[in-house]
Amino acid sequence: MPRKPERVLVVDDEDNLRRVLSREIAAMGYAVGEARDADAALVALEGDEAGLVLLDYKLPGRDGLDLLGELRQRWPRTEVIMMTGHGSVETAIAAMKAGAYDFLQKPCHLDELEQLIAKALERRALVVRAERAEALADSSVLPPSQIEWGASPAMARVRSDLHKVAPTDVPVLVLGESGTGKELVARELHALSEVKAGPFVPVNCGAIAPSLVESLLFGHEKGAFTGADKRKLGLVEAADGGTLFLDELGDLPLDLQVKLLRFLQFGEVLRVGATAPVQVSVRVVAATHLDLDEAIAVGDFREDLYYRLGTVRLELPPLRERPGDVALLVERFLSEMAAKGRPRRRFSAEAQETLERYAWPGNVRELRMVVERLSILAEGDVIGADEVALRLGTGRKAKIGELMTIKEAERALVVLALQRFRGDKPAAAKALGVALKTLYNKIKAYEIDVNSLLREA
Repeated sequence: MPRKPERVLVVDDEDNLRRVLSREIAAMGYAVGEARDADAALVALEGDEAGLVLLDYKLPGRDGLDLLGELRQRWPRTEVIMMTGHGSVETAIAAMKAGAYDFLQKPCHLDELEQLIAKALERRALVVRAERAEALADSSVLPPSQIEWGASPAMARVRSDLHKVAPTDVPVLVLGESGTGKELVARELHALSEVKAGPFVPVNCGAIAPSLVESLLFGHEKGAFTGADKRKLGLVEAADGGTLFLDELGDLPLDLQVKLLRFLQFGEVLRVGATAPVQVSVRVVAATHLDLDEAIAVGDFREDLYYRLGTVRLELPPLRERPGDVALLVERFLSEMAAKGRPRRRFSAEAQETLERYAWPGNVRELRMVVERLSILAEGDVIGADEVALRLGTGRKAKIGELMTIKEAERALVVLALQRFRGDKPAAAKALGVALKTLYNKIKAYEIDVNSLLREA
């Protein structure tokens, strides 16, 4: 999620100038507060601390220099830019000695003001991140893992590689079928990284309309297109100082792949409608369930982006290839549900065998869903094999001799795929062997309500 915009407090007793400055700073994408004297400024800061104070040197009552000293004592992480209509070398030196970030003479150029605000807030962000990192460094206890790694050799390799790459800043590409836990791996990488004090920003590239992807990722300037009434930072900038997780990267349009490649090469973001890029420091983790080699072969994915992102690849095996881990996952899910106040359940030996024999097309995500459903609907404390078979659909007998039309059969297959993959349309389309657009057309043609299917499943 994008971060809350930084707040700028404008302190000036000239009403017209204060209002003009507030309006222009708001158009730059910041939250803005106003105060006409020192007392009003202190009240405003008590209610909502600002990242930056734009402070007039001459104020009624207490002057700006006196107020600056109190601001530095009470809000040391708040940056201050001093303004005056009667600038001199002496006043500038006095302001800088008192702790101002910079000194600006009125009337000021808006471009110069915008650059100063951005630089001051960048310094504030660096100080905040350094303080957080120092606080975390005092603890030798790693955050608890969100992943049940299991005992399979394949998962042991993934875990080993993850712990080796996490402290570095190289991009990581996480591969695996839908439901294997790619986002959990990305969060684990962040939690063990040098930027763990910064934000973790997940972006599902497959869930964003193509027309909105560029603006959402890279942001836009005021007036860049119809409806762009103010500057908006993108999710890449929102992840500054932390980790950007690009899920379903294979669904990113080719023109956006070019911009992403440039960002990875130079650390620069060019907002839509902007003429100059801005520098952003982000650790990138990407994931996809698609076969990128195949996507490259048919021209749907850039080979240079693949190699730029794939310096380190973590490949998550599907659950069907590690049936020995099912029992460990089931126990973890049951413990989590019991911790939430639900009745403590367990599976019989026969039920456990049924779970381990199942192919799990939806992988760990499907297993969690089934265990949760059974823990809620089971009649007793012990869940039997018949209950498991019923919920998995493996206990139903095929009705030989019953015919249906081709359209009915096609609709039934689409419904089955959507249910199996819990509404994950890209995964369902891949299982059915059709393009994602074709699946959307089938859903529309057969009037399939996906949300109702998931509630009924």
